[in-house]
Amino acid sequence: MAAQLTITDRKHVVHADIERMAVFLQGKFVEATGDDGRLWYVFFYKDHYLNAIPATKIKRGSKVAQAFRDCIVLEPPHPLIDLLFQPGCSFKTIHFAQLTGKMEKLFPPLEAAWIATFFESFVPKRKLFEYIQSIFYEYRRNGQLLQCARILRILKDFAPKQSWVKQMSRDLNLIKYDKLFQSYSPELIRKDPLYAEKLLYEKMPDAEAFAKLCDLLRAQNRWADEIALSLEQMEAAPSDAGYKALLERLEAHFEQAEKMAILENLYARIRQFEPLQQDLLKFYIETKQLEKMIPMMLEEQIQLSAKQAEKVENMLESWSPDGHTDVETLNRLAPLFSGHPAQAEKFAAKCISYLLQHRDTSYILEWLLPFKKAAGHLPAIRKVEQMHQMADDPDKQSLLGELYFEFGQYDRALDCFSWEMELRENDPAPVKWLSKIYHELGMQAESNAYRNLYIDMEKRRA
Repeated sequence: MAAQLTITDRKHVVHADIERMAVFLQGKFVEATGDDGRLWYVFFYKDHYLNAIPATKIKRGSKVAQAFRDCIVLEPPHPLIDLLFQPGCSFKTIHFAQLTGKMEKLFPPLEAAWIATFFESFVPKRKLFEYIQSIFYEYRRNGQLLQCARILRILKDFAPKQSWVKQMSRDLNLIKYDKLFQSYSPELIRKDPLYAEKLLYEKMPDAEAFAKLCDLLRAQNRWADEIALSLEQMEAAPSDAGYKALLERLEAHFEQAEKMAILENLYARIRQFEPLQQDLLKFYIETKQLEKMIPMMLEEQIQLSAKQAEKVENMLESWSPDGHTDVETLNRLAPLFSGHPAQAEKFAAKCISYLLQHRDTSYILEWLLPFKKAAGHLPAIRKVEQMHQMADDPDKQSLLGELYFEFGQYDRALDCFSWEMELRENDPAPVKWLSKIYHELGMQAESNAYRNLYIDMEKRRA
């Protein structure tokens, strides 16, 4: 089921399916398809809801475009997305004037200026520029030159070619702060944590920058952002130490099922990272999720320990084809059954029963070769060989029908015994089989009719 959210757009209620979420520094941008046919963007800052806006086009250089192009992008279902969308919540759309008032109530003016840059694709750039510029002038009137320098940094990023920005960049009262912004330092963290975060993020996946960025997020109690950042770091530069730290963060904030959902999402991005493979495999074995374990084993050729192999064999013994697994690929599991012919026989027989619905016996014999190599000439293999030899032999239809019955192919068995009944009209054996097959098919009236006919034939023979 798709992850959904509800948007209240004036008097209209829009139900939207969440497509993906980008984590961009302190912001989260959620892309969703509404039942009104429009694409919506829902904005959060430090997990506070800001606004929901329908989009016709996203500007190439905007923060939204940058986030979905360069940052960590998550798709539902994902626990980090679920944190923002509690059941029953509705997100109300507001105009830009209302948005600025909301931002100024929730955050300091400087953060409001930074947040305003998120909306470049939806609000005229000049309007955004003038709003941020007004915050600059307010700081200057109050003699807060450091705050002016911080605002100027935001505008240099947002509108670097604007003449006013170039002019202010030459202001001697502000130039003295340039050195502060040139490199990461404890002083920069203290005086401008927003810019420090941006500076560190731009240096990722550098390990030192990542560690300092995590420290910064932890000091602000932004654990969800720290986890998102850790996922991005793992995707860019997988490492045992990074993975261990990620697990610790997940275990501190999520239940087991949520933790594993996050790891599954990460696995889709870094399939070759062995510690993650082994953790997921262990989880699938413990929770008996064979439908997830089988594709993983087939795709990655994961080596199992003897204990794991034994557990998997036991699971496969009770497995039945369910439509979710590509049975035609399962012969690659044959090496698991080396030295275990009894388990191999049960598993192969189940696969044969499924394959007979779609494939001929020559294909199935080829498919069975890995089992023959791993576990020897199994009875199930010999039966398929017999079926292949008897397929066009009119004198062997009774035996062929019995084999089809054994593999659960009741319609084919019916054809065989119907032919046999016509060929040997005085022989009660095929009649008995027809009664038995109809019983298995749940066609009791037909089963009873053939059973009565069988009894009459036996009485006449007596």
